[in-house]
Amino acid sequence: MNKRRYDGEQTKLNIADKAKTLFSQKGYTVTSIQDICSAAGCSKGNLYYHFKSKEELFLYLEEQANAEGLMCLEEIFSRYETVAEKLYAYGDFVSQWERPLYSAEREFINKVGLDSEAGQKFIDIIKKPGDRFQQFILDGITSGEFKNEGLFELTFIVFSYFSGLNHYTIYHHIDKDALKVLFRKATKLLLHGVSTAKEE
Repeated sequence: MNKRRYDGEQTKLNIADKAKTLFSQKGYTVTSIQDICSAAGCSKGNLYYHFKSKEELFLYLEEQANAEGLMCLEEIFSRYETVAEKLYAYGDFVSQWERPLYSAEREFINKVGLDSEAGQKFIDIIKKPGDRFQQFILDGITSGEFKNEGLFELTFIVFSYFSGLNHYTIYHHIDKDALKVLFRKATKLLLHGVSTAKEE
């Protein structure tokens, strides 16, 4: 990579990094292009050279975050044999997973609309980890470790269970070690249930 191209890539990464911080602190709507340029120390022309719009910049950040999450998911699933072991490892991962753009995501969708081109791109991006998780659930059903309660339904329930736990912990001051213990307990309860009554 020549110096000019390297410098351009570094500028793009710097803009993205500063934008992520601003979106996480101020939200999507309030953060302006000028705010991002000021934080990144670049001109609007420079920013628009790398990103056509604020929407495109936000989608770039989402794609990077979800690609990273997908890589972690693959690495986790490759290290364990049984589906139960993989689910505990996934819980460990989610307990430590920080999602700085979570609140901004909701603003973004409210702003652009799910039916817009940007909205559809956003859905395509965030579906990728979910699609991989669905394959994991299918493996569990096929191996007989999970009940066959319907592939979509079971994927939706389990994926949402961990995502909800991850989001809710934002409102509580729990250190990372305690969070890991909490998520392991949550995984155990998910696998074995909380009711003492027998199923009818």
